[in-house]
Amino acid sequence: MPRVHGHRRQRRRIFVGCEGESEVGYAAFIGLLAEEAGLGLHLDIRKCRGGDPLAIVKTAVEDFRRRRNRHGAYAAQAIFLDADRRDDAPDRTARADRLIEKHGFHAIWAEPAFEALLLKHVPGRERLQPATTALALRELQNCWPGFRKGMAARELRNEFDRVALARAAAVVPALGTFLESLGLLP
Repeated sequence: MPRVHGHRRQRRRIFVGCEGESEVGYAAFIGLLAEEAGLGLHLDIRKCRGGDPLAIVKTAVEDFRRRRNRHGAYAAQAIFLDADRRDDAPDRTARADRLIEKHGFHAIWAEPAFEALLLKHVPGRERLQPATTALALRELQNCWPGFRKGMAARELRNEFDRVALARAAAVVPALGTFLESLGLLP
């Protein structure tokens, strides 16, 4: 009897540039939720070390171009950045913004830092606007004592679900737009 080979649906490739290890874990968490939802996505998550936003964005753009040329087009691209360094060098930040726009990235700026973005997933904390990274971290640890920087996707998934993601997306429009483009939000 001849062997029947099934056809596997091609997954949509999504490029995700991340400022640091914490954002890498968060992007992978989004990937887990997409997998659970059966969305057929592959998140190509890249850590874009750097200092200021321009250095990080330049690294992301270079990596995006190189990987696109080598492996084919992406269905979407995003970058996660902390906003706490946006005002350090306004001219460099403006150049970063132009690069983001030119290359069609969804830019998700955490105000002031990633811990504040995570805080928005917690019921009743989604509208908090901590003024500093230290305040955001303290508030996050108050409601989630086990939190630490650089958590892996599965650890985040143990704490948050799609409802929590939608809660954060409701108050961070750029995150919402990105998640809608993936099909994770209606």
